[in-house]
Amino acid sequence: MKFSKNGYLKNSPDVKKEVNYIKGGNITMKGVDFKVLAIPSTGHAQVMTPGNDYYFPNAKWVKEIRLK
Repeated sequence: MKFSKNGYLKNSPDVKKEVNYIKGGNITMKGVDFKVLAIPSTGHAQVMTPGNDYYFPNAKWVKEIRLK
């Protein structure tokens, strides 16, 4: 699994990917223009909305799926 440092942030090289993996459980949606489905390694999926910060306790990684 390849990790993205900037996920779906506006200037990220990974912004157009269908799926991104982020290390750890801290996710910011500040600078993201669309909703993202987050599936942490702990298994409790959540839809994240632009402008908010999210924390997934004990997650080793978070799978992000771009929502259209």
